[in-house]
Amino acid sequence: MPPTFAEIEPVSLKDRVINALKDAFLEGQFKPGDAIVERELARQMKVGTPVVREALISLEGQGFVRRVTNTGTFVTQFSDDEVRQLYALRVELETLAMRWLKEHVTEQQLEDLTVLVDELVEAGKRGSKKEFLELDYRFHRECWRLSGNTFLAETLERLMAPHFSFVVVASGAPLTEAMGHEHYELIRALRSLREPAFSEAVRKTFTGFASRWLYSAAAEG
Repeated sequence: MPPTFAEIEPVSLKDRVINALKDAFLEGQFKPGDAIVERELARQMKVGTPVVREALISLEGQGFVRRVTNTGTFVTQFSDDEVRQLYALRVELETLAMRWLKEHVTEQQLEDLTVLVDELVEAGKRGSKKEFLELDYRFHRECWRLSGNTFLAETLERLMAPHFSFVVVASGAPLTEAMGHEHYELIRALRSLREPAFSEAVRKTFTGFASRWLYSAAAEG
């Protein structure tokens, strides 16, 4: 009997450029507000300029870059007021997502979310900023998906994707084991709390996240 292999997902050249740029954003190689020169990127990556341009158009749609007509492309940068507005909206929308998630969450889904938080805590112990950010985003993104509302999940992803890269990285604040532990509070609320205690606990946790980064951004500024 011939051997069987897992299906290999094809990755286009454009997607590889997108992934490479996202890695560069997370690792701090690009700072908020930095200009991105298409020809220079194409030269370094040894790909055509049109491929880089397509990748940047996709990243603009995801909120990672801003393209200014007749000027250029720049890494997304938030003003202090924009950061405050973003967090105010995040608290409201994520609290809503968690309420909808609680209506039908299964024990297996809670266990899967707990595993993600376990990994997040370990990344904090190791001081791995890139891994911590990736796991943190995966946890929240999974909660959005499990809310069952595609439009809410897509809205949160569009709003929060650049936040996880730039607002946190730009603040310069460390990402710690204790920060990872705070996510267990969300799982505890999903598992054992009823309204109105549930929404109060979830909102308090998300507000705590927001207050930390707003303070860090203000101190950095």
